[in-house]
Amino acid sequence: MRKAILSIVLALMLLVVFAVPIFAASSQDVTVTATPSFIAISNAPATWTINDLGTGTENGKGRILPNTTYYANPVDGDHDTTAPSSTVLDAECNFTITNTSTVAIDITVTWGDFTGGGADMTNSNAGTNGATTYGAYSWFSGDSYASKVIIQDTGSAVGKNALAATTDIKWGAEILTRTDAWTSGTSSATTAGEHLTITATQD
Repeated sequence: MRKAILSIVLALMLLVVFAVPIFAASSQDVTVTATPSFIAISNAPATWTINDLGTGTENGKGRILPNTTYYANPVDGDHDTTAPSSTVLDAECNFTITNTSTVAIDITVTWGDFTGGGADMTNSNAGTNGATTYGAYSWFSGDSYASKVIIQDTGSAVGKNALAATTDIKWGAEILTRTDAWTSGTSSATTAGEHLTITATQD
């Protein structure tokens, strides 16, 4: 009886010994990767000659009048004087922003001073015009035109929220020119630092 018991105990001990690896690892590497998110956008076209989006050649095309609203709306024909629909359509938007980011973005539009010619104007930052100031708004396809956002020279509110990564959206702008007559017929323009500028931030 004692021998039988001893044999069983030895067999159990051997099983325990062989269940433990002879050369067990004392450490283990884990590969960790980190892919950065980034923000990048592009916009086309890069220019807008106000009152010149249409294909016609009638008198006055490409020239602007005081106290007049012009829209970056290419369906207007010879002049940029037609407002978008109550819900803005793709075809009514002259510009396309492409979000080449890896994240959703918020878009803000700013616009500075016109200088260098007869139609000098500064941004009123209120969407209204005055003797030497203009008012401006931005609007985006698919949004209500009534929800258009005032474009300021700095500090504009967000015009479009949460544009998904790697997508694009069409948009437009409008300007209400100054009330006073021009001092000459030479062209004014927004220059570097004053351009119609699109800024993207992570949503």
